[in-house]
Amino acid sequence: MAGPEATRQVRQGDAARLLLAAARERFAVAATDLLLPDRARLTEWQRLTAASLLTRLVASIEDDLRTRLAGRFAANEALHAALSSAHVPIALPILERAQVLRDADLTTVLVRRAEEHRFWKAGAPAGRDDYLFELVRDADEHIASEAMALVIARSRRFDRFQEPVLGQVELPAELQHKLVWMVAAALRQYVVQHHHATGVDAAIEEAASALIAGYDEGESLESAARQLARRLHHAGRLDGAALARIIGDGLLPFFLAGVATLAALDMAAAWEVLSDPRGRGPALLLRAAGLERDEAGAVLLALGARGPLLSGAEGEAVATQLELYDTVDRASAQEVLRLWQAHPAYRASVARISTRTHLGEAA
Repeated sequence: MAGPEATRQVRQGDAARLLLAAARERFAVAATDLLLPDRARLTEWQRLTAASLLTRLVASIEDDLRTRLAGRFAANEALHAALSSAHVPIALPILERAQVLRDADLTTVLVRRAEEHRFWKAGAPAGRDDYLFELVRDADEHIASEAMALVIARSRRFDRFQEPVLGQVELPAELQHKLVWMVAAALRQYVVQHHHATGVDAAIEEAASALIAGYDEGESLESAARQLARRLHHAGRLDGAALARIIGDGLLPFFLAGVATLAALDMAAAWEVLSDPRGRGPALLLRAAGLERDEAGAVLLALGARGPLLSGAEGEAVATQLELYDTVDRASAQEVLRLWQAHPAYRASVARISTRTHLGEAA
């Protein structure tokens, strides 16, 4: 007969599976219903912001590819004119009709960017210095340099009206490659069906390959945030107090990089756990990261004040999270989150075979 320790390990394994399934389910449904307001599980603001980001992202890739292709088809006046008319979208309507943009990984990034903008707009409380700018003036030149790199990367996230933008360099490399090929395929369909041009496949593949080859994920804000978080951790300065200040300033990507570093996760995994729709993720993540109770409480208050990552009324949500924090020790929390340290493809497969029925099980 299995002993208590074996039973506890099995339950922790089930808790990890259910937490992963719940987190993925939210974005799988959101990916399916991103453009259908009456069925969306996101808030209206999240949905509209994510949809706007997606439209602008596809347009930026399409513009780049069309510029490259226009030169290749200069001899075909009608096609050259169509490709040069940047104000008339070609790829996006095709992709929307094919419903290929309803991708869970892409939706995850879009919603995270929407949340990042909402957190950033809240900003640091009046009368308090922004922690990131304190780091820019830090005596450690490496920390100061990497903090400045993060400031510069953050400035690319907003347009002149301080609305969120999502440049190609801000996507994970694999996702950016996928999106480039989607747009390329949509342009191929248009060119073949409406202009009957020859040599289309070779030209489009060359243009798409050149765009992909010039991509450097290391220039992204996430990369800058990870580097700064690791530098602070190496210097012994990344702790719960620092995380509380970071999220209190509305610096969601920097916070994710920091808590991911302490919990031995990647940023995507930290975001997935943090945004668990069942409300168990934040407490488990902070416990696994080793935050003290008062530090965890400060972080949860900052998260709750900005909602809707924590469901329910602000005080009630934080109290529920702290209660969960108190009932699990760090080792147990780390064991539950161990699944998020596995290969992303493995995590995706575990989530895919977990049904909605399983989401209602008790962890």
